[in-house]
Amino acid sequence: MDMRRYSFMVDDRLRLVARDDLHRSEGSDPLLGIPYYECYPRLWNGNVDAVRTVVDQGTPLVLNGYRHYCFYGEFSAADIEIRPVFDGDARCTGAMVQVSVLPGCTVYGEMDSARALIDIGKMSVTLAHGVRNPLNAIKGAVVYLKDKYCADATFAEFADIIDEEICKLDGFITEFLGTSHLEPVREEIQLNDLLERVVKFVSLQAEANHVRFDVEYGELPPVMLDSFNFGHAILNIVNNALGAMEAGGSLTMRTSTLLEGGVEMIVVEVADTGSGLRSGGKGKLGSFPGAGSRKHGKGYGLFITREIVRHHQGKIEITGNHGGGTTVRIMLPAV
Repeated sequence: MDMRRYSFMVDDRLRLVARDDLHRSEGSDPLLGIPYYECYPRLWNGNVDAVRTVVDQGTPLVLNGYRHYCFYGEFSAADIEIRPVFDGDARCTGAMVQVSVLPGCTVYGEMDSARALIDIGKMSVTLAHGVRNPLNAIKGAVVYLKDKYCADATFAEFADIIDEEICKLDGFITEFLGTSHLEPVREEIQLNDLLERVVKFVSLQAEANHVRFDVEYGELPPVMLDSFNFGHAILNIVNNALGAMEAGGSLTMRTSTLLEGGVEMIVVEVADTGSGLRSGGKGKLGSFPGAGSRKHGKGYGLFITREIVRHHQGKIEITGNHGGGTTVRIMLPAV
C-alpha cells in the first residue's frame, strides 16, 4: 500500500528533539524544543495523550487507522507507531513517533506533483541550452535539402513544416532563457487545422511502424489556444500511443463537441490498440511523473500535457479500451 511517512522524536517532556518530514528545515531546526503538539496533530489514546502514555509506561503503542486532522486541515487517517526511547540506564527518556499517512490526503498527492515540477525545472535550462545548437544544425540541413530537392512537392511540404516548427521552437527557447515567466500566446483557431498539422508530423512515423492512422473530424466552433504548446501536448499523446503499439496496430483521432453544465466543450480523443493501462479502467493523472501506464519512460510527456490542458481550462482523462488499447480524451471550453 502506498503511504507517506514522517517521524519525530520527543523527550520526556514531549518536546521535539528530532524530526524527519516534508517540512524539516535544512541546518538548524527552529522547531526543536517545542512541544510536538504545537507542530503536529496531537495524538490521543482515549482521553490521554498517546505519546505521554508511552513515555510514562515505557511500552510501545500502535494506533491503526487513526483519524485526525493533518497539517493542512484535512481529515486524514494514518497508522501510527509510538516507541519508547531508553538511555543507558534503561530509563525512558522520550519516544519515537512514526506516522504512515493512508491514501486520501489530497495535499500530499499535490505535493508529489509539485516535486515533479521541481525535477522538470532542474532539467529545463540545461535541456534548453543543449537543444539550441543541434536545432540550428538541423535548420541549416533542412534549408540545404529544401533547395536541392525543391522539385519534390511532398518533400518540399514537409521541409516547410519542419522549418516553421524549428523557428517556433527556437523562439520558445529564446524567450524561455530570457525571461523568468512564459505567458501563453493564445489565439482563436480552428482546432481541426492544428490537429491536421500534427497528423502530417507523425504520418511518416506511423507508416514506418506499420500503424494505421485514421482521423474523424467533427464540426467544431473556434477555440482560444496557445497553438505551439497545445500542438506539442497532442504530439506527446500521439507519440505515447505509437510507442505502445506493435506493427499492425491502429490509431484514431476524433474531434467532436458536447454540452457539459450548459457549456459547449470541444472534445479530442486519441485511441490506440496498444498495450493498454497496467491496472485497467481509468488512469490516474495526479501521480506523474514516474507512474505512467506505458512500458517505457518516466511519464514526463503526459505530465506536461496535463499541465498544458489545465492552463487552457480543460481536463484530460485516460481510459482503457474494451479488448485492449487506451483512449486519451481532452475536453476544452469553446470560445
